[in-house]
Amino acid sequence: MANMKLSHMSHWKTVPYKQIDNFRDFYYEDKTNMAYYQDWDRILRYHKATGYDGIELAPWDMAEILGLFGTPEEYTAFAKERGIEVSGMFHGADDSQILEKHDEVLQAAKENIDLLERFGGKHLNMCPARNYCAAGPLSDDDLKVAAGVINEIGEYALAHGIQVGLHNEFFCAVNKENHRRFLEMTDPKSVFYCLDTAQIALMGDNLLDFYDTYADRICTFHLKDTASTGEPDEIRHGMDPEIVDDGWRWFWEPGEGILPLEELWKLVKKHDFKGWVTIEDDGAPDYLAAMALSSYYFNEVLGKIYR
Repeated sequence: MANMKLSHMSHWKTVPYKQIDNFRDFYYEDKTNMAYYQDWDRILRYHKATGYDGIELAPWDMAEILGLFGTPEEYTAFAKERGIEVSGMFHGADDSQILEKHDEVLQAAKENIDLLERFGGKHLNMCPARNYCAAGPLSDDDLKVAAGVINEIGEYALAHGIQVGLHNEFFCAVNKENHRRFLEMTDPKSVFYCLDTAQIALMGDNLLDFYDTYADRICTFHLKDTASTGEPDEIRHGMDPEIVDDGWRWFWEPGEGILPLEELWKLVKKHDFKGWVTIEDDGAPDYLAAMALSSYYFNEVLGKIYR
């Protein structure tokens, strides 16, 4: 799609090497596929080979990446040689609802914006507050405090060529009850929205109505599917439901769940969206297969709707 570039969220967890030159020796260590997922050289080539132009990073990747590459610029140059650029970074604005934490929250965000600028990324996708079980329920005063600091973060980001995109998750304190109100409390000139298609549905909001209502605020997408929608309070307000190790998958590759993604893309075309779309395959048992399935759906199914 000419108006969009496809990125992939880095969910590889640990990539211990920059580039493995003695690949055959690595393979013979245990004769499994593990050798194929040990270095950034191959990981980035997989991105390009499966139809991606970008990668979205996470702050918990930074120690490992900078330990291997030294600087953001070195990583960016290495990725560019393989046809990949950094589209953005995820950021958790923890405690943004606590007035006494204002300076700490603002400084943490500024540091990640400065870092992202050096990587060449354009989107800081940011989850406000913490998990519901740790911070909820939020009062209107809590929301106003969070909106205030996030407005400041958004202004700082824009001055550095970066857009802040609010990112709601189905188990976080900004949730079904208040996420539209919170979005409207923030400044539309400096705070935008990263629409995670599965998270919105899991919260119980209507994906199509939400996008159609707030299309002018949507700066980017986290595109993934789900087979679960409208989760009850005991799930959304529970302790870290995403990471309970019970084999349940909250998220599926686009087209493998039940979301009306083709109908959504008709609205995306109607509103003439342009920019980065990031695939998230978190929870997939085979990331390379998931990357390929997701890219195929984006290009061959959704691409026929919006060329």
